[in-house]
Amino acid sequence: MVDLKNVPKELQSAIDEKGYEKLTSVQSLVLGPGNSGKDLLVSSQTGSGKTLAYGLSISCDGLKEIIDEDNKLKTLIVTPTRELALQVFNELAWLFSKTSITISTAIGGMDIKKERNNIRNGVDLLIGTPGRINDHIRRKTFDLNNIKSLVLDEADEMLDLGFKQDLDIIVNQSPKSKRILMFSATIPKKILSLASKYQKDAVRIEATSLGKAHTDISYETYMIKRYDIENAIFNFLRFHDDKTVIIFCSTRNAVTHISSRLLNRGFSVVSLSGALNQSERFKALQSIKNGRCKICVATDVAARGIDLVNLDIVIHAELPQNSEILIHRSGRTGRAGNKGRSILFCSPGERRRYERLIHSAKVKPVINKFLSQQEIERKDNEKIINYLSKSQKKSSGELKLAKELLTQFSSEDIAIALIENFKGKLPPIEEVESFDEEKVNQMTSDRRKKKREGKRKRGPFSKKKQKS
Repeated sequence: MVDLKNVPKELQSAIDEKGYEKLTSVQSLVLGPGNSGKDLLVSSQTGSGKTLAYGLSISCDGLKEIIDEDNKLKTLIVTPTRELALQVFNELAWLFSKTSITISTAIGGMDIKKERNNIRNGVDLLIGTPGRINDHIRRKTFDLNNIKSLVLDEADEMLDLGFKQDLDIIVNQSPKSKRILMFSATIPKKILSLASKYQKDAVRIEATSLGKAHTDISYETYMIKRYDIENAIFNFLRFHDDKTVIIFCSTRNAVTHISSRLLNRGFSVVSLSGALNQSERFKALQSIKNGRCKICVATDVAARGIDLVNLDIVIHAELPQNSEILIHRSGRTGRAGNKGRSILFCSPGERRRYERLIHSAKVKPVINKFLSQQEIERKDNEKIINYLSKSQKKSSGELKLAKELLTQFSSEDIAIALIENFKGKLPPIEEVESFDEEKVNQMTSDRRKKKREGKRKRGPFSKKKQKS
């Protein structure tokens, strides 16, 4: 049970029912003494519990600061994506479930007329994306004249997605006396500049070390020939078929390509890219969340704001462009106290860029030799044994058929048929050439040596032959 001072009893009761035993780091810091009513600039990774943190914070001055008898909007939460807005809505819905506070959303891809009717019927707390919020303001669905609290969730993401102008409009059209809470995974110069423009004497809170990775995430690297990396991904997924995985790609075309190759090999997979409409994205996310599908292939932009608590592994289909992208991608796993894995595939020719990347990200991946065909086959055999070890309910018809099989075939023949049937349903094992760290170091050394010898052979002042 968490004992929260200054938090309304209705919220304390809802938290108790959820079974919370302790606050996360960001929740403790945001609710710290002296922060009530003040502007906050918070660095906190996605999945750290920040939604509950600002939900509790905006209620600390009393529920009357949120509820208005004249149906005037008092609290606005702005998120970069529709998915994050819906996740925030679900989180705050249970938090405020024992109060009379009404919560609604304003997000692209939804029926704007239905949204307008809901808001005009009276909303105390609105969660939305910058573009849709401004669309409603232009349509005069509501105004921001009575806003007491404004939350900018994942502010860095909103800037990256080009919402700066939309944010300016929202901030400028709301009262100067409002309280602004800004949350960002990292706080680069652009966020500091935004905070100085929007906020007054903001309290700076660092819930995580800036630019550093989650401690609950282990980083692993496999050195693979460039043309074998996709095959390596297929073998990795085949070996870890019980894990929930997201594969990050840099482009829509790459998402389509890898998704198609996975489907052709019999994997169950969904994809997330800008090519999907809202309904398709929602269905894809639901299939991952309810466990019907365990593999998601996505672009960085499409995956922003997604919160998958059950995500086990992040795979980088190609090296991220920079350390910030690496940390953001990897941060999709290792949430809510769970352990996660971030898998990088690197060709020997990318070694230098890889080393600069991990140095900048301040992570130390373990370089492993990739799975051999023998290891994958042993895992297949274990799956068969584990399947047979589980107590299965047998119908009378199945028992009758089993007896008939034993009279016509040997137990060895039946076992072999079972094995062939089981393995026949699995994707093929691909051929992959990989290297351990010692081999890669030797290749790098040989390449540098060859380059030095070439320079000595030409001489320091030699010129390349010009074509006549």
